[in-house]
Amino acid sequence: MMNVRDELFKHQDIGYKNFHSKLIPNVPADEIIGVRVPVLRKIAKQALKENADVASKYYEEKMLRGFMAGYRKCSIDEHLKELAEFIPLIDNWAVCDCSCSTFKFTEKNRGEVWEFIQPYLSGNEYDIRFAVVMIMDYYLTDEYIDRAIDILFSIKSDLYYVNMAVAWAVSVAYVKYENKILPLLESKILPDWVHNKAIQKICESYRVERDKKSYLRTLKV
Repeated sequence: MMNVRDELFKHQDIGYKNFHSKLIPNVPADEIIGVRVPVLRKIAKQALKENADVASKYYEEKMLRGFMAGYRKCSIDEHLKELAEFIPLIDNWAVCDCSCSTFKFTEKNRGEVWEFIQPYLSGNEYDIRFAVVMIMDYYLTDEYIDRAIDILFSIKSDLYYVNMAVAWAVSVAYVKYENKILPLLESKILPDWVHNKAIQKICESYRVERDKKSYLRTLKV
């Protein structure tokens, strides 16, 4: 059976570790091994095959735990049980966001996962970010968009990684549902910083026409 930590250190890239450490400044550098995400995904799949144990000391080990929770073939109840055990390990934006993008089982179980994520909207910084990123990744759909908008535009926080997630989600929602999001941006009901950041991120999108970007910039506060 593979020793997961040894496998991680076999793929250590010190240059990448030094670069990536700057992107997740709240994670101590000595808790980052320096393994690129595509390699982590391969290790996660192999660890699943071998039913290998994974600790949670290092940043990469937490990432593996998230990937494995997404890749595992099991019932939705088992998925949600594993998520409940994994979410308390999230202590940075990268583990949150990369893991959420791996929870593809949500697409066939949207109702159950929607109910599961609701309590996290009143949790700590990374609980809330988890819920917001899940909404962005899986619930900007015709069936859920109105509920998603109600949540995104009701969040009032002074937590940086929450506000960044909300701004990002609003920008993605604008691209998909401009007719619903634009009037809300015109009403300026988001907190000022989130409002401006959402507009900035929309204007960075290649999927938005130049004239619309020009108008959006006039809405900044």
